[in-house]
Amino acid sequence: MPVDPAADNEFEDVTQYLSWDHDGLESMLTEVTHKVDAGELDEALKRCRDWDQRLVRHIRIEEELLFPLFDARAGIVAGPTAALREEHREIRRAVRIMRDGLAQRDPVAFRQGLAFLRSVLPGHNSKEEHLLFPATDRLLSDSERRALSGRLQRE
Repeated sequence: MPVDPAADNEFEDVTQYLSWDHDGLESMLTEVTHKVDAGELDEALKRCRDWDQRLVRHIRIEEELLFPLFDARAGIVAGPTAALREEHREIRRAVRIMRDGLAQRDPVAFRQGLAFLRSVLPGHNSKEEHLLFPATDRLLSDSERRALSGRLQRE
């Protein structure tokens, strides 16, 4: 059985935790997509709603906790977090298309939303995982990093 690092609070920094959460979200999306491909649209919709809830939580902790902290510590106004917030809006738009497609039992609409999501998400996650998260970790002391990582996990 795989170990769930979040359950044991093993994450010591923002990069570890939020990258792990990205991976979990990707796994959930893959599961939804497999259900659609198998024609199991009711189950796909249920799992899509679960995935969407986790995604909303992820975006909320980034926008309400991480981005303001990064901006304040870096002394940047309208910097990279403004672009990431716009990408979050595009991601949410894609998810609505996907979810609405499933609610209407329309796998074609779901796949259109998924294609839109796939046009935004890889670049977005890469910017966060390779630039913003590590930069935030560098701006914090060891104890601040651990405390923030713990708070992100609890939110």
